[in-house]
Order: sequence, then structure tokens, then C-alpha cells
Amino acid sequence: MDLTALKGIGDKKSKDFRRLGISSVSELYNYYPREYEDRSKLKSVVDIADNNKHYFIWRVSSRLYQKNFGKMTISYIYAYEEKSDFGKIRLIWFNDRFTPRRLVKGREYKFYTSVSRKNAFYEAQNPLFCDIDDDEIGSIVSIYPLTRGITNKQIRQFIDQALAYFDKREEILSDEILEENSLNKRYDNLKEIHFPTSIENLSEAKSEIKLVDLLKDLCFLDFLKRKTKFSQDIDLSYKLDDILSELSFTLTRSQRKVLEEILEDCSGSYTANRLLVGDVGSGKTIVAIVVMIIFVLNGYQSAMMVPTELLAIQQFEKNIELFEKFNVRAALLTGSSKDKGKIKSDLKNGEIDILIGTHALIVEDVEFTKLKFVVNDEQHRFGVSQRQMLALKGDAVNYLTMTATPIPRTLSLKISEIIDLSIINELPKGRKPIETKLLGSDKIEILYEKIHQTIREGRQIYVVTNNIDSDDKNSLENLYKIYKKRFPGFKVAILHGKMKAKDKEEILRDFNDGKIDILLATTVIEVGIDVANANTMIIYNANNFGLSTLHQLRGRVGRGEYESYCYLISDNPSPSNKLNILVESNDGFEIAKKDYENRGGGKILSYLQHGKNLSTVDFLNMSKDEIEKCFEIYESLKSNNYEGIDLSYVEEYFRENKRIILN
Repeated sequence: MDLTALKGIGDKKSKDFRRLGISSVSELYNYYPREYEDRSKLKSVVDIADNNKHYFIWRVSSRLYQKNFGKMTISYIYAYEEKSDFGKIRLIWFNDRFTPRRLVKGREYKFYTSVSRKNAFYEAQNPLFCDIDDDEIGSIVSIYPLTRGITNKQIRQFIDQALAYFDKREEILSDEILEENSLNKRYDNLKEIHFPTSIENLSEAKSEIKLVDLLKDLCFLDFLKRKTKFSQDIDLSYKLDDILSELSFTLTRSQRKVLEEILEDCSGSYTANRLLVGDVGSGKTIVAIVVMIIFVLNGYQSAMMVPTELLAIQQFEKNIELFEKFNVRAALLTGSSKDKGKIKSDLKNGEIDILIGTHALIVEDVEFTKLKFVVNDEQHRFGVSQRQMLALKGDAVNYLTMTATPIPRTLSLKISEIIDLSIINELPKGRKPIETKLLGSDKIEILYEKIHQTIREGRQIYVVTNNIDSDDKNSLENLYKIYKKRFPGFKVAILHGKMKAKDKEEILRDFNDGKIDILLATTVIEVGIDVANANTMIIYNANNFGLSTLHQLRGRVGRGEYESYCYLISDNPSPSNKLNILVESNDGFEIAKKDYENRGGGKILSYLQHGKNLSTVDFLNMSKDEIEKCFEIYESLKSNNYEGIDLSYVEEYFRENKRIILN
């Protein structure tokens, strides 16, 4: 159901919600809070001895006063607390002329604020307030990630409406199974998560949501695995050591083990459907490339689909020499490719062995002659239908998906019993830890000196920001002017997603060839970009990025023999800044876990769920007891042939005999 079906959401508000990734009623009620504030306990000012925020009821006792001090405006009003003998409480706002005007002398309001004792009165600065009958204060309040045009109060009101249209298909477990395992209905848990009645009930609802979400995934994965088990008559012949000897480096033991697992899986009686997990820079892609080459040497075609045009170009350019060593005919296909017609014709005629590209690979008129192996890089960036469409380009296709999203060991051991899972758990030999530093904006001059020294030593530098041409002082446009002026003797270039494909390709090639000293870019370089000579990453507005994204960006350096550095620029370089997590750790799993704790995130396995942003409702944070209980229920359901669980939600994907990719 479209969001506009809800009262108060028109076209404009609907666009605001789309910026949050919400376009349907289901996505709205599955949009989880990022945190909670316990505003439920009513306090008296005379009992407060700390600087924390508390819930009070005060009556306004004066008119509004406003004073100007230069560019600053101070608005204040007085109130009192009827249940205590204390006199004045001064409520004060800085540079806010309008909020306090809503307070009416003589009326009682709820307030949520911290208070401090002054000589003759208590003072509350910029207090949050509401009417006595409003539950915005006086309860446990959910706090959501927001965007321009949407307030926290609005999103709570809209979610309350949306829950009235709860899709009962999401209630996959029967009443008997719920009762047998002491579980509540999903609807009731969602209601508790958005509108908590107590800390205890909220904790229980969170636990059950993640348990049932994982249970759903496990049941669906097993169900789909049986549905998609296709027999194949394929015999891969190869001398692995001879092939690997053509590489310019030696694979790690972990890479070699994973490579052999994939090849063995693809050579079986049934098509492979494997998930490859590895941290940033662990070398997942070269493993996939080697498998693609082996398929080609055995007379089959291979394809790799990546999420961005820039990454497709990078993967193609980077591996051309390796392809040529084996006489492999490779091609690049993106939405901007000029020779699409010829590429498609050659592909259909069997004159292309390996095709690397973006979503352009799944266009209807892209036809293969003997496609047998498909690689999907950064699987979370593609919808399940897109992955499915690529596999349908061939008959009995072996499928490999890759992700840098880490899975906890406790869970991965269990999951590997259901799906084919490979994990690269070490970085390539010689890879040195990247030294990461958090710098305040006032330390930029010191950084400029470091940049000069780095370039004089022959190294290259990435500079990343989150804006292209906004009014932000750290936008790509403004930084380009600054860096051109500060480094006149060096080559500075810009790279972002809005550029023409030809220009992006040229800049990327020049940077790879060492013709560009400083590359200013957006997050288009987040994944896949691999230039060994680049050893410094500078990220402006670092607090505006998630930790996992910063870890991905940092992973663009440290790929050569040189000491590498990452500088995170922030206006608030305090010890409490979340960026210090990156300063202290290069461990992708620990960083991802902290990222989920800070921001929440999507599910690792689930592609049918829309839920996100509920920090502790996540597989990364599942306790051992929760995982054990989930698998206990799963084994029971499986042994009873899934009696009592509604699989219609997933069966829809099998209409017209279409297949689905497990990973």
C-alpha cells in the first residue's frame, strides 16, 4: 500500500519519506527507531541532583520575555511546580523566538529537560514541552533517523496509522507455534517497539523480532534451497597451480581454501549457490576472477555484476592483462557503453567469454550462449529480482555472491549448515594496518604539509567528502578550489557519480597510471577501487558517514608496500567522538558491530524484510541463547515439514517457474 493512503501524507511528504528509503506503508511500520528516551518517570525539581533530562509538570506563571544581545536573542518565561514548595523555574531559549510563544500563562504543561540550580530559582535551557494529554512526554519515546520535512512526532503519528494496515502475511508463525515457544505476535512486537509500554516489554519485543526474523530467513533459505536445486552435467578441468602462477602475487591460505571450496561446489552434481564473506581488502574479487577464468577455459561464459559504473570500469581495467594471459575475451557493459549493440551481438554469438558490468547486464536483450557462472559483487546493493534475472540468462547457472558484511562466528557456524558459506578471514600478505587519525578542522594546515611530503615521495592521495556543489565549505566544488590553490604544482582531479562515463573512465585510468596526484571524490570510490600507489585517504565531514562506509573508504589505501594513512576531519575531534572507533581498530567485524550499535542496519541474510535502524534488533547483536532458541525452533519446524509456518510470502517469487538466488 502506498504511503499516500495515510492521512496527512501527500506527494510532498511522500517524497520526504523516500529520502529515508520508505515508499510503502509496510516499509513505514518496519522503520525501526535508532534509540529511545525514557520520559516516563515524573520527577520534582527539588529531587534532582544531576544534569540528566527528566520529566516534569509545571504551570506557566509569567508572560514571555525576550532580550537581544548583539546577534543573540534570549527568550525566557517563568513557571512553577504545584507539588513542591519551590518558587520560580526559569525556562530559557537561545536564538529561538517562536517555540516559547506556544506556552500560555496559567496553563500546565509537561516538560522534558535538565535543570540547574541558580541562586533564586531553577533554570531549564531549551526544554522540550507538550500539552498535558500528549504522550510525547510521560512515556518511553522512540527516536527515529529523520530527514528534512519530517519530525519525530510526525513519524510516530504516521507509524501509528500504518500499523492499522499491518500485512498479516508478515505473521508467518501460527498461533500454536507462537504459544508453544512463548512468543508474541509480530504485530504486538512492532507496536511495542514503536510505542513501548515498559523497558522490560521493549527488551522482550526486540529479542523476539530478531529471533523470528532470523527464523524466517532460515526457513526460507532451506525452502528455497530445495526449490532451486538444479542438477548439472559439468566437468571443470584445470591445473590450479599453473593458473595461479600467472598472478603477480600469492594468494593467502584463506583465499586458496575459499577458491577450492567454490570450484568443488561448482563441479558438483547440482548448481552452486554460494555466499563469500570477507573484510574490506581481503581479496574476494581475485578469487571470483580466477573461477570465472576456469569456467572460460572449460568452454563456458561467465559474468560479474557490480553496483556502480565506476567499479565495473575498475574491475575490467584491472584484470585485462590477466584475461589476456589466458586468451580470455572480456567486455565491459554499463548503461553508458557506446558500443552496446556490438557487445550484445558478440556475446550472443559466443565471441565474448567474460562480461563485466552493472545493471545493464540484466536488460532483456542481453543474451549469452553458454552462461554457467555468475558473480554478484556487493550483494546488498542489488534487489533479489535483479540477482535472479542475471541467473536466468543461462541454464543451470552456478552463482557466487560476495559481501564485506561480517557475520559473527556463532551465527556463521550455524548458517553454514543451511547455505554454502565461504569466509576469507585474513588479509593478503604484506598488507600493513592503516594508521588512522582524527583531526579537528583547525589542524588542516598540518595536514597540508603532510600532503606535500607524501606527493614528493611519489605517492597519491584520495580526498573524499559527502557533498558535490552545496553551500558546505567542504563540498567537492569548494575543496577542489582550495586544493588547486594550495598545490599548484600537482595534478588535482574530481570524480563523482554525476560525471559522464567517458570522463570517469579517463580520470580513473589517469589516477591508476599515476598521472593524478590528488583525487577529490564522493563515495563512488567506496568499493573496489584498487590503486597500490595511493597511500593516503582524507575524509572531510567524517561524522556524516557511517562507520562501515568509512572503513570501506579507508580500505582504498594500504594496498601496496607503503605505509598508509587515513585522516578523518571533524569539527568535533573529542575523545567521545564515534570516529575514535576507527582510530583504535582496523577490524571490520568490530567496526560493523559498533556501526550497528550507533546507527542500526539492515539484515545480513534477509531480502524479504524491510526493517532497519533498530540497533539491537540485528543478527550482529544476537545473544548465544537467542541464536540457540532460533535454531531449536527451526529444526523443529523443518522436521515437521514446516507445518505451522506460512511460506506464501516467499512462494510468490516462484511464479512462472522463475528461480531465486539464495544469497
